[in-house]
This record gives sequence, C-alpha cells and structure tokens, in this order.
Amino acid sequence: MLLVTWIIFRVAFRMVGFYESLYVRALGASPTMLGLMNGIYMAVFSLSLIPGSYVADRWGRRRIIILMTYCLGASYIFYVLAPDWHLTPPWQLILIGMVMAAASRVYSPALQAITADSLPPERRGLGYALSSVVPDTFAIASPLLAAFLISRYGFVKGMRLAYLAVFLSFMAAATIRLFFLRETVRPQPGAPWPGLATVYVRSVKDMVSAVREAGRELKTMVLISLIISPMAQALWIFTPLYVVDHAGITEEGWGTISSIRIAFSLAAGLLLGKLADVASRKKMLVASYVARAAFTLALPFARGFTQVLAILLLLDLAATAGMPAIQALLADLTPRAMRGRIYGARLLLANLSSALVLPAMGVIYGGARPEALFFIASPSSLIAGLLVAALVREPLRREA
Repeated sequence: MLLVTWIIFRVAFRMVGFYESLYVRALGASPTMLGLMNGIYMAVFSLSLIPGSYVADRWGRRRIIILMTYCLGASYIFYVLAPDWHLTPPWQLILIGMVMAAASRVYSPALQAITADSLPPERRGLGYALSSVVPDTFAIASPLLAAFLISRYGFVKGMRLAYLAVFLSFMAAATIRLFFLRETVRPQPGAPWPGLATVYVRSVKDMVSAVREAGRELKTMVLISLIISPMAQALWIFTPLYVVDHAGITEEGWGTISSIRIAFSLAAGLLLGKLADVASRKKMLVASYVARAAFTLALPFARGFTQVLAILLLLDLAATAGMPAIQALLADLTPRAMRGRIYGARLLLANLSSALVLPAMGVIYGGARPEALFFIASPSSLIAGLLVAALVREPLRREA
C-alpha cells in the first residue's frame, strides 16, 4: 500500500521538484537566500528526526506516518498562495511552508523503518529499486506537464497550478494510508507521552547508544552521510539555476531534460536493483561514488541541451546504481529493533551537516564563480567512496 501512495504523490511532485529553486528565485529569493532557506529547512528537519526516531521504535510506525502525511501535504498551500502575498517578499511565505514541511517529516524514520520491515533480506535491493522505479514510471511525463503549464500560463502561474496538484495528491495519499496501512511492530501498550523535552533527551540517548553498539561498518555508513548529504542537496538546489543561467537551457527545456532523466533512470533502475541482490553491494556503492565525482566535475563545462543532458544522465546512472546498494547494505547491517534509531541518527547527522553547509553553498553560487560549487562537491563523493572501500565489509549474515 505504501507503493500506491508513493505513485499518487510522485506524479504530482515530479512536476515541481525539478523547478522548485527556479520558482523560489522567481519570487525574489537570491541564491544566497535560497541556500539559507534550505539550511533552515534542514535544521528543522533535524530537530523533527529526534522525536520521530523515538516514536518509530517505541510507539510504532503507522500513526505518525498517517498524521504527518496530511501535515506535509498542507505545507504546499503556502507555495500556491505565495505569489499573491504582498505583506512581505513572497518567498518568505514559501519559507513558512518549508519549515512546516520539515517539521512534518518527523515521520521519516518511521517510513524508512516500515519499508525495511516489509522487505525480505534476499530481495531488498530489488524492493528498494521498485519503490523508486514504479512511482517514477507513472511520473515520466510530469516535468513535461509542468513545462506545458509554464508555456501556457507563464512560469509563476503554471507552477502554482502544479503545487496545487501536489497538495491534492498528498491529501489523497494520506487518506489511503489511513484506511489501508498496517503496523509492522508492536507498540508499547499504554505508553504515556513523557513530554517533548524528555523525548528529546531519551531519543538522543537511544540514538547515541544505538550508534555506539553498531559495528565499524554501520558507523561508517552513518558517518559518510555527513559528507554526501550536503553536497547532494546543494547540487539538487543549484543545478537547475546553473543550467538555466549559464548552460543555455530554457525553463521549458529543463522540463524536457527532467522527463528524459526520469525515463532513463527507470530503464536502469530495475536492472541495478536486482544487481544489488546478486552482486557486491559494497562494490556497487564505491563505483557509484567515484563515478559521481567524475561527472559532477564535468557538469559546469557542459553547454547546450545535448551536453547538459548527457552529463546529467551519467550522474543519474551513477546515483541509480548507488541508491539500492546503500539502502540494502544499511538494512543488512542494522538489526530490526535498532532501525528506527539508526536511520534517525543517520538522517539527523546528514541534515545537521546540510543545515550548516547549504548557506555557504548559496554564497558560493551567488559569487563571481558559481561553478566553484561543483568543484567542491566532486571530491566529496570521491572521499565517501574511499571510506566505504577502506572501512566497510559486507556482512556474512544479513539482518532480517
């Protein structure tokens, strides 16, 4: 049932995801402010992960997933209303929506845990690939639809309509989860709410304890998130700006490139997901990081539709190879009873790192040489690959 809900809002979200940075900038935000806004988002997201990890393991997954899916969908109303907001610069209303969305993602550890719980160990690579490939199959044309709305109604009005579709899709997905999602762990009966401060203290202690108990391999998987996550976030935010500002790509052309990228990733996704179940997950992950380093370095030199598309497709191929490998390897290494806390700790460290780095990336992109951002991101992937190669060994026995 999770897969059905992912399909519903992925179709709508793919209309806006590739365009969000361009939309926020169109409403008055500078690159520096865009980096700061996303840093604030990551900071709030990090705070939400602490009680989220506590709830995921102690109270169960289902209730928090359903409630926060409704709240996350409601946050997109601010994107719809922002162009008509005149009391302050319109992007400030979007910042409110971003903060609400970040707080709503308190359910992220529960969602990751319930997904891992539902997949048998021997099919996790394929299962994680399907969780991405199947929803995107229905969303291939979504960026093209966004490009059509932009060409028909203008950029801002077209994006407003797309964000309205996102809001409606989340409401539908949340309602389906309300009626059909099933719990995968037994919550502690009658566990009272101990208070927010107590939850933070307990959650931090639980996550620290879980990481301490983890082996070297699992600790490495958690800690490399400090390196990879902020650079990946920076590329997601600023690549649309760069290709439109410096590589000769129009806003409508960006929609075409985005749809081709989705279709290409789908073509590779199932094969590479299955490969993660039969080949070395560690080797796939190392190869992914090294390839991403090379292609990220090449991106600022691309000009025109063909060159930009080719480099982005190579980056997507590398990312598609790495995603099921890292998800499956992390599940293999993490005992079921610890998954909420370990996944929460990994997300917490990754997003705290992003909260600190993204404002600086905004300043760098807004400076005299925006391509410097790519020159910084490239070696971070190489370092992550070297750390995995040196410190991670695949387990002889995979956790259930």
